[in-house]
Amino acid sequence: MEAAGPGANGTNSPQSQKRQRAKQACEPCRLRKRRCDGNSPCDMCTQFEYKCYFEKHPRKRSKLVEQGALQDGILEPHGSPEYNLKPRELPREDQPSLEDYSKLKSMEANSGIAFTRLLGLRLDPSSGPKLFNFGWNLGSRTYAVPAVPSITDFLAQDQMYALANLYFAHSQPLYGFLDQAWLLEHLGYRWGDPESCRAPDHLLAGVAAMGALFKPRGNSLISPAVLARLVELVKHALEGASTMQPPGLLDIQSWILRVIYLRATDHPHATWMATCTTMHLVESTGIHQVDSSPALPSQGPEHAVSEADLEVQRRTFWVARMLNTWVSFECGRTRVALRGITAQLPTPREGDYTADYVNLYSLSCCLDPERPNQADQWEDFLKQLEFFDAPHDGIELSIANLGLCAYRRLRLASPNLAPELLNRVIGIGLRGLRAARRMAERGMPWWHIANVPFQVICVFLAMDIRESLGRVSTAMRTLEDVVARFDTVAMREALKTARFLVRLSKKRKDEDSDILGQTLKKVGSDGGESDPQPENLRLHREGLALTSDGSSANGGGGSTAQRMTQTPMTASSNEDWNMDMLNNADFDWDYFLTADMPAFNSFAPDGTM
Repeated sequence: MEAAGPGANGTNSPQSQKRQRAKQACEPCRLRKRRCDGNSPCDMCTQFEYKCYFEKHPRKRSKLVEQGALQDGILEPHGSPEYNLKPRELPREDQPSLEDYSKLKSMEANSGIAFTRLLGLRLDPSSGPKLFNFGWNLGSRTYAVPAVPSITDFLAQDQMYALANLYFAHSQPLYGFLDQAWLLEHLGYRWGDPESCRAPDHLLAGVAAMGALFKPRGNSLISPAVLARLVELVKHALEGASTMQPPGLLDIQSWILRVIYLRATDHPHATWMATCTTMHLVESTGIHQVDSSPALPSQGPEHAVSEADLEVQRRTFWVARMLNTWVSFECGRTRVALRGITAQLPTPREGDYTADYVNLYSLSCCLDPERPNQADQWEDFLKQLEFFDAPHDGIELSIANLGLCAYRRLRLASPNLAPELLNRVIGIGLRGLRAARRMAERGMPWWHIANVPFQVICVFLAMDIRESLGRVSTAMRTLEDVVARFDTVAMREALKTARFLVRLSKKRKDEDSDILGQTLKKVGSDGGESDPQPENLRLHREGLALTSDGSSANGGGGSTAQRMTQTPMTASSNEDWNMDMLNNADFDWDYFLTADMPAFNSFAPDGTM
């Protein structure tokens, strides 16, 4: 029988040569799970007229091994070599677990729509079904996108450029989820060559509305009426399009801009609803799994996605998640939870603080109301906030806001807090006040410059200790400075409320002081002072005085304690009262501690102990 393995001369048999496989399969063969010869183009793609191309894929690890390595610190997630930083690891709560994958598969199995779509992609990834209805209903109603005005009808190109520059100068460093070069390029197309413009009007209007918040005082760049039209354009376009039809990445970015604008200008309920809508759109596009599926679901493998595009998608997801989490915490409502998150954290860039902001968000995961409220964890959290290096005043304000939130959770976990924890919260609050004052001086209308001073006043009053009450005036002056810079109805109401709370606190202190005063003035039933002071404990002021050497003026001797009972109460100030007598080596401590009579009067002449 002929051997199936190598022959004696070291050559392979024809049967073994057929088993040889290419080192890397092309992307169409890999997705179809077909044998590839490794050529470019390969025989399979040539035969079926596929577009043959190759992509680099990292070597896969077992999910169990990878999860254990991440938790044990053995495996390092993806990082940024040019900054010599540690790899970007997901927060522990966002790392996908086996339970998450199981629930995700169950959700897909429940859905006939998802099953049909996955079946089509498995059969032919390049031309699988892209729609989302798949016999969902009869489709008797044809949806038409509502007509919205064009941004070019009421905004000139030079105004748009000026507003965009304000946005990228002030907002982009903290929320860097837009591709600045791409947006500015298509912004020029919108007024010059509309057919080539891929940036929708609602995205441009969102950038313009945010930029209008940062215009210098007295600058008539756009009128309030034009700003209102920009906001309405965004509202009608997003609610009429992206929530009724399958969204794309640009729709999510427009919703994030709307969330930030609402957080700075509008009601908490509207902001929370917008953040939840944004997260549902994130789930529908799948950008939270961008590193496991490097293309949006609506795109086929022929649409190659660059690393820069992947970074934009990662940043878009993490900014959306951060805003939804923090707004939900602030409003006391439930956030939108997504399963199977594989998108890595943003990569740091020079002059950009988005990665730092997301890192701060990852620390705040312990504030999730679903987690047990244990007092021990808050000390570590406050330490992390205290030593967090904030490269931007906006991040400093968020640190202060999280510190105040941690204090409120601490009060819930333990009513009696250690002075060290209280002092740490006070220090974090004072840092936030300084940042708010700096941003007010520069005219930066971030919401925290109003929120932090007001909440600091509330927390310092609630602490009700001398260290916090002594800092209320600092917080009040800061709030007054913010109101002077941004004189709005809401800010005036906030200042009025803060002053009202301070007056209430002072009134309560005055009432407590009156109660104590009445206690001291209370008259006993015998008509005399109620303070217990029997006659045999009174000092005989008449003719009794101690000489400088401790002997009595009348030459009497006796023990030290006996001589002390004859000490007259001087009419000098507090500084004249001293304890030199107790330092005497001959002082009879046994008699002093066991005698029924005190060695000194209980009070100094002015009532001080």
